[in-house]
Amino acid sequence: MGRKQEFKERRTITAYLEAEELAALEQIRWREHKGISDIIRLAVSEYVKAHAEGNECFRLDNWAADPDFKAIPTILSEPIKWFSYLSDCTPEERTKILKQANIIRNNAINIGNLRKK
Repeated sequence: MGRKQEFKERRTITAYLEAEELAALEQIRWREHKGISDIIRLAVSEYVKAHAEGNECFRLDNWAADPDFKAIPTILSEPIKWFSYLSDCTPEERTKILKQANIIRNNAINIGNLRKK
């Protein structure tokens, strides 16, 4: 199979697959001369690369970096969530949100107009 991998701090995990998935994996890995561990490490590596950044608009570690960070409902949340959130905001916070909402609105309109051309 693949060459032996040197690990700094090796950990063992258990994975559960459907019988059909395991059968397909076995068939492919033998054809490609790869070990299951190699395939799993590749899948994990690709997953981490794809998801490491998280949602650039809202990450849980924002609070650690910025104690003044405030989370707000997502833009597509139900209107009642926005109403509830805005009801608890100060007038200054509502003004900031309105300004940002207008910027988002204008960007959406501008992008739509650019795509029509």
